[in-house]
Amino acid sequence: MMPTFQPPTDNFHALSDFDVDIPRTPQVRRSYNLLRHYGSLPRGRNVFRLLDGTYTENEPADMTLVATTYYGGHVYDITSDEAADLTAAGYGSYIT
Repeated sequence: MMPTFQPPTDNFHALSDFDVDIPRTPQVRRSYNLLRHYGSLPRGRNVFRLLDGTYTENEPADMTLVATTYYGGHVYDITSDEAADLTAAGYGSYIT
């Protein structure tokens, strides 16, 4: 059975977060007020494997430096070599 990798997630994305500086209609403001009663949702973090073999969660300015992108919120079948590299980079707890 192949190992799988699911990039890390954070539980800080609140549905009621919106730009309060933009004028909104009273109806839109009421609808966002209802959303504040919901808890935070998970938001996946992208993990980028660069051509030099390092990993980062910060999107590089030059995407030609990226060898592989693991998009947050998805599960990836990976090889045992990838699993070893991800574990060495600190992502071992996200591999099953």
